[in-house]
Amino acid sequence: MTGLCRKLFAAVASLCMTTSVFAADFTMKVAIADPKPGPSDYNHGRTPLVAFAKEVEKKSGGRIDVQIFWGGQLGKLESVINLVRGGQVEAAVVADGHVAPYFSDIQVLGLPYLFIERRVAYEVLDGPAGQALAEKMAQQVAIRPVWLENGGYRHYSSNRRVARAADMADLKIRTMNNPIHMEIVRALGASPTPIPWSDLYTSLQTGVVDGQENSLATFRVPRLEEVQSHIVLDGHVYSVLMLALSEKWLKSLPRDLRNIVIEAGVKMQIANRRISVELETVDRTYLEGAGVTITDLSVREKQKFQQMTQGRVLELLRESVSAQTLESFLTAVKAAEAKL
Repeated sequence: MTGLCRKLFAAVASLCMTTSVFAADFTMKVAIADPKPGPSDYNHGRTPLVAFAKEVEKKSGGRIDVQIFWGGQLGKLESVINLVRGGQVEAAVVADGHVAPYFSDIQVLGLPYLFIERRVAYEVLDGPAGQALAEKMAQQVAIRPVWLENGGYRHYSSNRRVARAADMADLKIRTMNNPIHMEIVRALGASPTPIPWSDLYTSLQTGVVDGQENSLATFRVPRLEEVQSHIVLDGHVYSVLMLALSEKWLKSLPRDLRNIVIEAGVKMQIANRRISVELETVDRTYLEGAGVTITDLSVREKQKFQQMTQGRVLELLRESVSAQTLESFLTAVKAAEAKL
């Protein structure tokens, strides 16, 4: 063997050894409907997710390879949920409404005006009531959630001004396929229309629906300011997002790696909440600068929204959510309000 051949052989052998040493033991595919962020993007969902992926890979020493599939590459979230349940996809970033068809108890989070402020929401979700709900979801539908915030509170948008509850009458509002969100819309005299997130922009553009409901931050992601001219800050629901982890996949991991994923999820939660608060004023300023009229409700008018919706939704929740879950959340909210 010539000297050159020996050098080539050694180089190839070294490369093979390096590849085998650093080959991941586990792959973690994460589905998200939002597009891949650019270098300057700063977002409550995408920015913490990128940090989460880096954290898991670093802390696991490369034993877990995290692959983020942006822009709905693995399919619409409504169908990806089943892949997460089966372990074919290891995680997805979804809203509570995406999980509701499979786990009815999560609808408790949709009770209008349940959390009067963020601190109450954090106290309840991070406390016994929220953790019990997460454990129940993991056991019943094989999804373990890390509770995140979807940019704050959900508000209605349309192409006409809404300044009173009565102004909602006859509007066709896009909702997720969440019975509670749909009932809130009905209670206000509007027509709920479930449409996949990926189809929302086109549906608004073509007039299939007149409006939608989301936080200001979520409103900005698909640039809905291009097809919506008005937002009313009614804050009917605290907007929940979650990192939905496959319980089947988590159980397949060695304990140390499982702990790394969970701990990275907690860090993701902290960053997500911080960014959501930071961007609230920024989002409003941007949207108003883009020509969107944003209407603040008076206390009296907001009470009308609450009076028209909360009683009817609570009645519906008693039919679809377990009494134990409903009672634990109502009790936890009262305790949190008193504490804070």
